[in-house]
Amino acid sequence: MNRPFFHPPRIQRELVILPHDEYYRRRYRKNRGGSWLLLLVTAIAVLVAALGARAQAAESTVESFERVGMDESGSGDLLFKSSEPGRYIPAIHLGTEVDIRVRGLVAEVTLEQQFRNSSNDWQEAVYVLPLPENAAVKGMEIVIGERRIVGEVREREQARKVYKAAREAGKRAALLEQQRPNLFTSRVANIAPGEAISVEVRYLQTLRFDSGQFSLRLPSTLTPRYIPGSPIASSQTVPLNAHGWSLPSDQVPDADQVTPVMMPADELVSQEGSHQMKISVDLGMGLPLADIYSPYHEVNFHREDNHQYQVSLKQGAVSMDRDFVLSWRPQTSAMPSAALFAEQSAMASESSAQYMQLLLLPPQGNLSARKLPREVVYVVDTSGSMGGNSIRQAKESLLLALSRLTAVDRFNIIEFNSNHRSFFPRPVAATPDNISRARGWVESLQANGGTEMAPALKEALSQQLDQQAGELVRQVVFITDGSVGNERALFEIIRQRLGETRLFTVGIGSAPNSFFMTKAAQYGRGSFVQIGDLAEVQSKMGALFQKLESPLVTDLEVQWPQGVKVESYPKRLPDLYRGEPVRLLARVDGDALGKPQSGELVISGRLAGKRFTRSLSLAQLTVEASGKGIGSLWAREKISALRDKQRERGPVNDPEAVDPLRENILELALAYQLLSPYTSFVAVEKTPVRPQSEPLRSSPVPNAVAKGQVMQSFTYPSTATGVYGQLILAAILLALGGLLRAVGRAPATLKGFLARPRLVRKWIAGVERTVRRWLRSVVPDMRRRRSHRQPGMPL
Repeated sequence: MNRPFFHPPRIQRELVILPHDEYYRRRYRKNRGGSWLLLLVTAIAVLVAALGARAQAAESTVESFERVGMDESGSGDLLFKSSEPGRYIPAIHLGTEVDIRVRGLVAEVTLEQQFRNSSNDWQEAVYVLPLPENAAVKGMEIVIGERRIVGEVREREQARKVYKAAREAGKRAALLEQQRPNLFTSRVANIAPGEAISVEVRYLQTLRFDSGQFSLRLPSTLTPRYIPGSPIASSQTVPLNAHGWSLPSDQVPDADQVTPVMMPADELVSQEGSHQMKISVDLGMGLPLADIYSPYHEVNFHREDNHQYQVSLKQGAVSMDRDFVLSWRPQTSAMPSAALFAEQSAMASESSAQYMQLLLLPPQGNLSARKLPREVVYVVDTSGSMGGNSIRQAKESLLLALSRLTAVDRFNIIEFNSNHRSFFPRPVAATPDNISRARGWVESLQANGGTEMAPALKEALSQQLDQQAGELVRQVVFITDGSVGNERALFEIIRQRLGETRLFTVGIGSAPNSFFMTKAAQYGRGSFVQIGDLAEVQSKMGALFQKLESPLVTDLEVQWPQGVKVESYPKRLPDLYRGEPVRLLARVDGDALGKPQSGELVISGRLAGKRFTRSLSLAQLTVEASGKGIGSLWAREKISALRDKQRERGPVNDPEAVDPLRENILELALAYQLLSPYTSFVAVEKTPVRPQSEPLRSSPVPNAVAKGQVMQSFTYPSTATGVYGQLILAAILLALGGLLRAVGRAPATLKGFLARPRLVRKWIAGVERTVRRWLRSVVPDMRRRRSHRQPGMPL
C-alpha cells in the first residue's frame, strides 16, 4: 500500500545548543534555604533547651544540691555527676538489716538502715523507702552507737517544722513520711563526716494466704513511676528537698516525692558494698511445715522446738534490686480450716477493748462444675519501664492466657504505652484463626514510651457492650508493673466504669507497684497475682486461670452474737476466688471474748449455688494480754477504709472547710501511733552537734534499678551537659553550618583548587553528608515530616 511517511525536520548538528555544565549546576543546585532552615532550627532548639533548664532551676521551689569537686570528695564516695561539668554530688552509703518475726497471722518486721557519710562535709540523707502495701508502721528510732532516740508520731506539717528546725539548729534528726501506702520518704539530718547513723523502722503486716500457702513480701527497691500531667508549683507548706527527678504535676501533685534517682545495682554494690541487705526470719506459726522456699533468693533454714524455724539468706547479704519473698506450706494434716486470734488492748483509754483476727477457709466446692463462657479483654503494658525481662514475662503470660481460651469464649487484646491500640475493634470469637493471629501480634510487641494507663483502662472497660450475652462472664486481665503515679485517678476510672466486669491484675517484674495491683483488683472485684521471674509464668498464671474458671464464693455474711458491740473490717466481705480465705479484723468492746457467755461467730456464704455455714466459738478463744499487734492492724485497716471513702467522695474544694474523713484518720493515727497520709514520725536529738559555721549538704540516696529492668535515662542522677555546655554546643553547630555554607559558595579559584584532586572532592562530599545526617538525627527535617503526612491528618 502506498502510505505517506512524515518525518520531523532534520536540524543540523552545528545549530543544536546542548546543555553545558553551568546549566546542570543551576538545574540541580541544592536548596540552600532548606539547609539554613535546618541549621536555624537546630540552634534554636539547643538554645531553648538551655534557657529552659536554667529557668526550671530558677523557678523550682526545691533547694539545689550542694556540689563538691572531684578533688574535694572523701575516699570511697559514691559520686553523682551534677549539671556542672567537673562537679559531683557525694552520696551516702546505705546498708540494710531486716529482722522478721512471724507469729500467728502477723509478721513483725524491724528494718534497720545505716546511712554512712564518707565525705568531708556534714550531710542530710534523703531516701525513698519501699514497704509492703499493707504495712502498719508503728515505730521509728535513731540509733547512734549505743544511744537510741525514739521517734514520735505528729501531724504531718508539724513534724516537718520540727525536723526542719532541728536540721537548721545542727541537731541530729530523722523524719519518716508516707507518700503512698507502699512508699515512704526517710530523711536523716546532720550526719557528721565519717559517721554512721542508723534509722530503725518497725512495722506489722498480715501474711498472705492463697491456695494452702502462706507468704510475705519485702520490697527493697521500686520501679520508676510514670508521671502524667503538666508541671505545677509545689504545694508543700514546709518545702523540703525531695531530690526527685520529676516536678509536681496537676495529676500527681507529689511527683517530686515518689520519683527518686535510680542507679544500676552493680554500680552501687561496687562502692564498698552499698545497697546490700541482710535478712533473718523467725518463723513460729506453731504448725509443722511441709515446705519453705524463696523464689528469688537462696535461703537456709533449720528447725527448732515447737515447730519454729530460723531462716536466713544463704549468701549472707544480697543486692537491694528486687523484692524478697518467703513462702511456706503447712503439712496437709496440720492445715486448719480456720484460725482465730485475739488480744487485749494495751491502750489505757480503752482497757476493756479487745481485738480479733480471723482467717477462715471456705469449702472448696465442685471442681467439675459447668464452666460458663467468658469474654476476656487482655490489657498489656508495653511502656519503657517494662523493658528487659518484664516484657518477656508479660508476653509469655499473655500467650499462655490465649492458649486457655475455648471455642465458646470471646477475647480481645489492648496494648498501651504513650498510646493504646486494640488488636480487634471489639472482642471476637476464640477461633483457631483469631488466636493464631493474636499470638503473632503479641510476639511482635516491644517495650517503649510512657505509661498512659488511663485511656487503655477506659477502652478495656468499654469493650464489652453486648447486653444479650446471656451467661457470658466478663473479665479484664491487666498485665503491668503498675509504675504510675496517678493511682487515685485510675481507681476512680475502675469504680465508675466497672459495671458487671471483673478486673484481675498481673504484676510483672522484680519490683512491681503492689499497692496499685492489690487495690485495683479490690475495686475491680477480682484477684491479683505477681510474677517476678520468667520461670514463674506457668505456675502463677495457672493459679490465676483456676480462679478465673472456678466458681466464686459469694454473698458472704458475718453474724455476731447478740448484744456484742463490734466494729470489723472489711465492712462488706468481698467475693472469694478459689484458694482465697475469709479475712476479718475486728474491735470488740466490753471484754466480750473468751468468756462462757461469749457465744458463736457465724459465717455464711454461697458457693456454686449452694449455701454453706460455719460457726466458730468465741467462748473458747484465748485472749492474750500482750498481743501480736492486732490492734495496730485493725487501725490500719480502718484508715484504709476511710481513705477509700475519700477517693469515692473526691477532694474538698473549699480550702477552709474541715474534712471530717481527714480528721478521723488523723485522730486514729495519733491514738494508735501509726504512720498515715496525715501523720509522720519525727525523732530529734536534744543537743546540737553541727557547728553553725559548718554548712549542711543534702544528698539523695538512690534506689537500685530493679533486676532485669532496662535503665530509664530520666531517672538517673543528673549527667546532662550544663547550660554553658549547651551554649558551646550551639556555637559549634553554628560554626559547622557556616563552614559548610562557605565551602558551598567558595570563590571559583578556591573551588577549582579543591575540586582538582578527586579524592579531596569525595572526602568533602562525604563529610557534608555525614554532618547533615547527624543534624537530621538531632532535629527532625520538617520538610520530610510534611511530605509523610497522611490524608486527613492535621497540619
